[in-house]
Amino acid sequence: MKNNRILRKFLAAGIAAAGLSSMAAHAYGPLYIFDYTDGTPYHWDVTNPVKVWTDGGNFASGTVTFYDYSLPTCNQEGGWVCSYDLYVEFTNEQGVARVSESLASWSAVPTSSFQAEVTGNFADIGIGGDNGDITGAPDEFSVNEQGEVVHEVVGTVNNGGIHVIFDADGSVMTNVLGVPFGVLGVATPEWADEETGVITEGWVVIGGAQTYYNDADLAQMAGVITHELGHSFNLAHSQTNGQLVMFTNQAFVTPGPVDCSAHWYLGGEYQLPFPQDNVATAADMEVMYPYINNNPDAYPTPTGQYQATVSTAEDFAAISSIYPAASFASDLGSVFGTVTYPFSSDGVIGVNIVARNIDNPYEDAITVMSGDWNDGVAGAIEGVGEFTLKGLTPGARYVIHAENIYAGGYPTPQVALPGPSEYFNGNRENDDATSDNACDYVDVVLAAGANQQGIDIQMNGMKRALNLVVNPAPNGQNITENGKITGGDIINWYGETQSWTYSESKESYTILPMGGIRLSENGSVVAGRIAIDDEILPAMMVPGKKIQVIPTPGTNGCDQGSGVTETYANFAISPDGSTMGGFLYNCDDSDEYQNFTVSAATYSEKDGWTILNDKYDNNNARVNSLANNGTAVGWAEDDFGWWEGTVWMNGEELSLLAAAPANIIDVGEATAVNTAGSIVVGINSWDDEYNQRGYMYNTGTGEFEILDIYEACPPFDWFCYGVKQFNPYDISDEGTLVGAIGRGPSSIAHIHNDLLGTQKLVDFLKAQGVINANDVGLASNVTKISNNGKHLVGWAAFDGYLGSFKLTLDQLYVCRNDKTMQVGYPQGVASQLDKGATLGMCEADLPLQYKANF
Repeated sequence: MKNNRILRKFLAAGIAAAGLSSMAAHAYGPLYIFDYTDGTPYHWDVTNPVKVWTDGGNFASGTVTFYDYSLPTCNQEGGWVCSYDLYVEFTNEQGVARVSESLASWSAVPTSSFQAEVTGNFADIGIGGDNGDITGAPDEFSVNEQGEVVHEVVGTVNNGGIHVIFDADGSVMTNVLGVPFGVLGVATPEWADEETGVITEGWVVIGGAQTYYNDADLAQMAGVITHELGHSFNLAHSQTNGQLVMFTNQAFVTPGPVDCSAHWYLGGEYQLPFPQDNVATAADMEVMYPYINNNPDAYPTPTGQYQATVSTAEDFAAISSIYPAASFASDLGSVFGTVTYPFSSDGVIGVNIVARNIDNPYEDAITVMSGDWNDGVAGAIEGVGEFTLKGLTPGARYVIHAENIYAGGYPTPQVALPGPSEYFNGNRENDDATSDNACDYVDVVLAAGANQQGIDIQMNGMKRALNLVVNPAPNGQNITENGKITGGDIINWYGETQSWTYSESKESYTILPMGGIRLSENGSVVAGRIAIDDEILPAMMVPGKKIQVIPTPGTNGCDQGSGVTETYANFAISPDGSTMGGFLYNCDDSDEYQNFTVSAATYSEKDGWTILNDKYDNNNARVNSLANNGTAVGWAEDDFGWWEGTVWMNGEELSLLAAAPANIIDVGEATAVNTAGSIVVGINSWDDEYNQRGYMYNTGTGEFEILDIYEACPPFDWFCYGVKQFNPYDISDEGTLVGAIGRGPSSIAHIHNDLLGTQKLVDFLKAQGVINANDVGLASNVTKISNNGKHLVGWAAFDGYLGSFKLTLDQLYVCRNDKTMQVGYPQGVASQLDKGATLGMCEADLPLQYKANF
């Protein structure tokens, strides 16, 4: 027998709810595949129950600090003692009992042959000293023949079986596994026979330190235990109902295709085949969903107690797919199908396929990922978009649809859906979005033991529509004049600087050790800053791909609390790449620089550093944008700390408040200037009636224009009062403004010019027939437009992550005399609009998903 060590899986707590997220996992199936040619997973020998050994120490113990401002000592006389400590302990017996219950639940699945039981504790097999307590202490480590540090459990062969560690205080997580604070559990099958694929040993670490003090009898942590044990059996994550319970109020997650679901934000007609008021609850959550809420006081409910029990069809199918009983094939049904790209026979690997019983849509629902069970390896059994759904109830009416994975780790390569989420609709299935209704479905009904082929989903597309390119890289904020290169920051704080650029021509990413990057209009120069030896320094990358560190002009940097001295922050580059701008730090009360902490500054090879802020009175300032003629725009603080819009040109500093009409009482930062330095745009002007708006300023004529573009606050936006203004963040040379109405998580991307008017980007794209327009419909912002007004880049909240998008405006659809025409932008569009055309496709030619009553 040849033993092999299998990689381990991690589960970590998320923000707002304790989250379980694996570095690698499939949906509805195994973590690890033994034979990719036929999709055989690694598996335990379950002829006899798998032996499970448990830690001999406490499940959790420690001191919890409570803050109570009603304490009699919480005042000056009492020394402002407003807290007290409580020692909390969850016993070994409680932990072992929960492990036993979880094993019993997994072992009771009627369609599975899996069986496991607690056999004893670590002391019985010589682990953890006399009481079998694993603590993460140094004496638990040793060095093997290769000089590698190994632990008593992790990395060591220990007589077979699964070893469950109770990490009572977090020491094992930190000292043994090196994982961050907040980890709820880590588990993996670790050793296997490479000749047979039989797993021989695995381990589970339960993060007892993350147990809530009031988790009575570990009712919520029981869900973590059941989930982690599932990983040790070689089970992966699933996305079936968990996303509907945890994220439906935050994102476009629905039990069917989103365009058919009357989502609370998108609206539209409800067209799913089950009642609209029939919603998923915590009781419907699958055990292997990659997130869990183990807070007993969580609103509206914790989920751990429900994920502790193997009860849904998804749970049953997950364990039965690797450990099937004879009844799994004989008593239930299976379907086989593919997912293909629009207008192509190429398979889509990495999207979620969902089958829901119309009459029991949550308890009886099963999911897989296309291309699952093979990691997308070329030539593997399901390497071209195939999927298999097993465990379907005989006689039940199922609907099957494709959707994105919302969140969690899945090594099957995840891709964004190439078209809208849609149902399988039988012989009406095709890939033309103008004729295939995403909401049209057929019932799939199977007999016991039946295997139905041909569940082939052709993703919908539009052949000649604008291409909204979705990019998983974050913070898109750069695009070149030809639209071929985009870029943005990955990290740019606390001593770390890293960014990305993407070349469309080379179809490749470049990761740069620079932060705050800005690209020249041809992409040949990149300005930013770089972290070197505990300093953040200004830098430029010039032709030849050489990064040049630029000396500062004698200003002393600031330690912002990270132990790293920051000397410069970059926010701008002139279109021709000759000048960079942002602010310089100075924190030493230098006489030369008159005490300012940060001050607007530019640098060019010709002129060196220029300090722009002329106030020299401790007030901060920053450059946000640069023109080719040396004009810089940004902000300078007033005496109250308000970021006042400011223009620096011809050696002088101009306050835009001074340039504004008399009824304007505040003018916020200037965000952008065009190439010639003639037009400035900015945000946060306030008039004397407290209306907040964006603005434009003409540096030649002195004209100051309020942008009266806004919309009413939506009822669900708790941080919005009255109306949301349009915030312009960039301007093209021909005058197109881009940005968003609203800010942060409530922002929606907009574009504005004289030809198009004001367009909400998602609605503009829908009218142009862009099938993935809703990708920018939840939260989004256009951060940059090329100087020629043709190419846009920005960020958006996609399914489970913040990514970037790119859009090129070259040919647009107009409707004239009930005929849809595609014409050049902007001249062709202007000509047709002058002749009475309307912007966008005629309704008859729209994708069905965007028609009023499709």
